[in-house]
Amino acid sequence: MSIVYVFSLLGGLALFLYGMDLMSEGLELAAGNKLQNVIEKLTSSTAKGIAVGIAVTAVIQSSSATTVMVVGFVNANLMTLKQAVGVIMGANVGTTVTGQLVALNITDSAPLIAFIGFIMFKFINKSSIEHIGQVVMGLGILFMGMEIMSQAMSPLQEDIAFVSLMTKISNPIVGVLVGTIFTALIQSSSASLGILQALANKGLVGLHGSIFIICGFNIGTCITSILSAMGSSKNAKRTAAVHVLFNVLGTIIFLILIYLLPIEAFVVKYSKDLPAAQLANMHTMFNILATLILFPFSNKLATLATRLIPGKDPMTEDFSLKYINLKRPAEANLVLTDVRAETTRMLEIAEENYRLALEIFYNYDEKKHKQILYNEDIINYLNSNITKYIIDVLSESMDDTMASNFTGYLRIVRDIERIGDHTKSIGEYAKASYDKHLTYSGDFYREIEVLDKLMNELYDTLGENIPREEKRLKTKNLNNETEEEIEIFRNRHIDRMKNGVCDPESGLYYEKLLSSYERISAYLSNIGKLLI
Repeated sequence: MSIVYVFSLLGGLALFLYGMDLMSEGLELAAGNKLQNVIEKLTSSTAKGIAVGIAVTAVIQSSSATTVMVVGFVNANLMTLKQAVGVIMGANVGTTVTGQLVALNITDSAPLIAFIGFIMFKFINKSSIEHIGQVVMGLGILFMGMEIMSQAMSPLQEDIAFVSLMTKISNPIVGVLVGTIFTALIQSSSASLGILQALANKGLVGLHGSIFIICGFNIGTCITSILSAMGSSKNAKRTAAVHVLFNVLGTIIFLILIYLLPIEAFVVKYSKDLPAAQLANMHTMFNILATLILFPFSNKLATLATRLIPGKDPMTEDFSLKYINLKRPAEANLVLTDVRAETTRMLEIAEENYRLALEIFYNYDEKKHKQILYNEDIINYLNSNITKYIIDVLSESMDDTMASNFTGYLRIVRDIERIGDHTKSIGEYAKASYDKHLTYSGDFYREIEVLDKLMNELYDTLGENIPREEKRLKTKNLNNETEEEIEIFRNRHIDRMKNGVCDPESGLYYEKLLSSYERISAYLSNIGKLLI
C-alpha cells in the first residue's frame, strides 16, 4: 500500500473526526446550556437515567463526553453512583446514532450538504440557524472524510497480508482486542465504527468478523472515563469502573448470544445488503441488548464497583455536616451548640485557606492552589446547608433572644462565605503573578507582613475564650487598625507608581490584594460582633 494512500486515509480520518466535532458542537449549542441540568435533575431512577443518557448522547454524539460529565457530577456530589449507572447505560445506546447516520451512504451529496451548511453558518446572522448550519456542514464534512477513507482503502483489496489479517480477526478474542486497542487510541467508538464501515463498503471486511471488533469498540471507549476519573473521588473512580464493567459484561453476554441466537441473520435481513448499514445495526443491536439484559442488575453493578474500589472517600466526609444532626429533635439550645460548632469548622477552613493563599503568593505551589479551590467548595457547601438548617429551625417556636442568636449565625456563615471568596481571589492573584513572572518590591512584602500580622490577630481573637463584649471591641479595633494601615499603604503605593518604582501590572494586583484584605478584615470584624 503506497504512502500516498496512507496519507489519504489519515486525511479522511481527520475530516471525519472534524465533521463529527462540528456536528457535536453545533447540536450542543442549539440545545443551549441545558444538557448538564437535564443530566443532573432527571436521573432519579435508573430508567430515567437511561432515557437521559440516550437523549443527551444522541445530541452530542459522544458517549465518552456524556460519561465524563457523569464522572464529574459524581465527583462533585451532584449525582449518586446508582444514578450514574443508568446514564452510562443510555449513553451506550445514544452513541449508535453516528453509525446510523454514516449508514445512510449519501457520500455523492456530501460536498453539497457541506456547502449548504457553510452558507447557513457563515451568512445567516441568526444564532439558531448558525448552529443548525454548523450541524449540516459537519455532516457533509463527515461523509466527505468517509469517502476519502474508502478510496484510500481500495488498494487493500489486492493486499494479501491485509486479507490474511482480516481472516485472523474472525477469531473472537483477536477481534475484541483489535477493536479495544484501536478505540482506546483514538478515544471514539463512533470514529472507529466509521472506519470499519469504510472498510466494509469496499468489501474488505464482512459482518461476521466485524461483530467482534464492534464489541471491542465499546470496551475501548471506556478509556476516556478512566482518564477523567484519575485523581478524583472514589465514587468518581467507581463510576468509571461501572462503565468498564457494563461494557465488558455486555460484550461477554453478546458474544454468547451470537452463538445461541440468529442475531447475525436478523441484522442481514433488515439491512438491505448494505455493508455500512449492517455494521451500524449490529452496533445498535449490541448496545440495546446489553442495556436490556443488564438493566435489572444496575444496582448490582454499583455494588460490584464499590467492592472493586473499597474504602471511604475523604471527599464524602468533607462535604457533610459533622456537628449538625438533621434527625435530632429541634431543641433550640442543643441545636445552637451544633450550629456554633459547624460554623467554627467553616471559619477554620476559611482561615486555612487564607494561610495557603498567602503562602503561594510568596512561593507558588499548584497543589496548595488546588487545595484552596477544594476548601472553597467545602465552604460553599457548608454555607448552603447551615443556612438551610437555621431557616428550618427558625420556623420552630422560641424566645426572641434565641431567635436573635440564630439570625446572627445566618449572617456569620454568609460573611465566612464572602471571606472565602476574597481568599480565593488572593490565590488567583498569586497564580496570575506566577504565570506572568511578576516581581514585587521589598516594600510590598514588608507591608503585606504588617497586614498578615493583623489578620492573624483577628482570626486568633475570634477563637479566644473571652467575654463577648471584649471580643467585639478587640475585633473592631483590629479592623480599624487594618483599615488605617491599608490607607497608608495605598498612598505609598500611588507614590511608587508615580516614581516608576513598581511594575504597572504588579501594582494592579497589589491594589486588588489590598482590597481583599480590606473586605476580609471587615467581615471578620462583623463576625466578632455576632459570635457567641
